[in-house]
Amino acid sequence: MAEKMAVSVICPVCKNSYEGSSPVAKCPVCGHAENLDALIEKTKKASSENNVAVYRMMASADAYFAKKSYDEAYIGYSSVLEADRNYLKAYFRRELTSQYLMLDSSSVYLSSESFFMKMGEIKDRFRQLDPEDKETKKLRILMCKDMLEYISVRSDYEKRYASAHKNVKTVEVYMSNLILLFEYTVEAMRILEGLTENDNSKELAYLIIECCSLAMKIRGMLTAGAEYIETSDKMEDFSGENSAKNVSRVKRRMLTQNEELDIETKAGYVQKVKNNIVSNAQGELYKELRAAKEQSEQKVDKDIETEDKKRAEYEQWRRNNEQEYMAADKVILISDIAGKASVIFAIIMFAVYFIEMLAFEKKLTVMLVFGLIFVAVRIGLGFLRKSAEKKKSFYSKVIEGDSVNLRYGGADFKEL
Repeated sequence: MAEKMAVSVICPVCKNSYEGSSPVAKCPVCGHAENLDALIEKTKKASSENNVAVYRMMASADAYFAKKSYDEAYIGYSSVLEADRNYLKAYFRRELTSQYLMLDSSSVYLSSESFFMKMGEIKDRFRQLDPEDKETKKLRILMCKDMLEYISVRSDYEKRYASAHKNVKTVEVYMSNLILLFEYTVEAMRILEGLTENDNSKELAYLIIECCSLAMKIRGMLTAGAEYIETSDKMEDFSGENSAKNVSRVKRRMLTQNEELDIETKAGYVQKVKNNIVSNAQGELYKELRAAKEQSEQKVDKDIETEDKKRAEYEQWRRNNEQEYMAADKVILISDIAGKASVIFAIIMFAVYFIEMLAFEKKLTVMLVFGLIFVAVRIGLGFLRKSAEKKKSFYSKVIEGDSVNLRYGGADFKEL
């Protein structure tokens, strides 16, 4: 009798998967032996039950993901991968949920390099799928949609930290993160454009418009560059003291010429795809897409204009800080000199008064009045000095970099 062809079976004892061909299959791990036909039936049944369990776990995890309950979603996708480690959608969404969880809980600025390295692994696995399969096409759209939503959240996260960098190292990470976000947005656009050959649905058209808006938003952030605080020498004031101990300067890391050329080229491609989608639409869909396109462009332009205006106002304010600091210090110095002179003149007036009173036995009321006036002047100069010290202390903090915290702490660039 001819030997049966090798078939994949699962050992019911240790759950090891192996190839069986002889009438009695023996597990190479635990040694359990069983009739091959019976083992094949058990494997089919276990596989069917496993598929049902995986489907239920996946549906539950997707429900949590849709509600943004990322803790539960992460646990759900991890359970799916324990049952089927090749489930691509579960692996992809588990990585997304881990990123959302870190963005919500981390107290430090995060790099996204490791996440995008894992996205590279996912892309390699995705290329192995049949591109003509309907489920594969659905998965493409779903993954693009999920990825664009994550990039939008991540770009807002980057925006919050855009002016909170304390050194050039974190600025380089920030710019690198934004470039990666931009490149993945453009790649999503390429995938979506490829799908339009066989799919002209409204959902896909709106997704392309959303993708373009996101790309233009990140492009605006990149072309604006990133601020960082560079600490240099101590500031010496008029009195010769180093009152502002860490005199800092705000600098900006801009795109290099090659980076800017690459980004503008890709931005032009993204705009072209969006315009083609709108112009090729028909009837009511054309009107809807055109309105959505104009609305998204206005929002991007408004965001960029607001940021540019705020940045210009901030930089002008900061340039005035040192002038205000030195002006306050000058008031302190003048108050000190005038105050000391007032005390000296008051003492002279009182001394002359008493000498005249003892020698000539007559009261010099004018001398006494002048003495009291000089005392009053000294008291007034003391109050003026304290006010100048308070102002100088504020601008000293500003010069040392606290202005960044003031800027993102709801301050309106005025003395607090």
